[in-house]
Amino acid sequence: MNMNFTGTVIQAKRYSMDGNQGASIFLTQPSDGENPDVCGLEIMKMTADYTVVEQLRNVLPCECDIVAKPVAGAQQKMAFKLVSIKPKTEAAAKQRPAQS
Repeated sequence: MNMNFTGTVIQAKRYSMDGNQGASIFLTQPSDGENPDVCGLEIMKMTADYTVVEQLRNVLPCECDIVAKPVAGAQQKMAFKLVSIKPKTEAAAKQRPAQS
């Protein structure tokens, strides 16, 4: 079962260690106000494939259309893995200079 949603992606980070490769994306959303101990933006992390960093390299931060699937996380808690991601503002992506 996949979930489709829009999110503000602020960072994509990848690793390659001991033959294992993967990545994470970090998303934000305004705090819903239910927890009085939290203010500002909520930050969420989602696992992704190694190649997603190159896909997002010159467009972040930006709003993205995201498809994710639920997977078993640490201590058998539900987590989400990125299935696909598409920046919503292709025009903005073309205007940003390449990062080195």
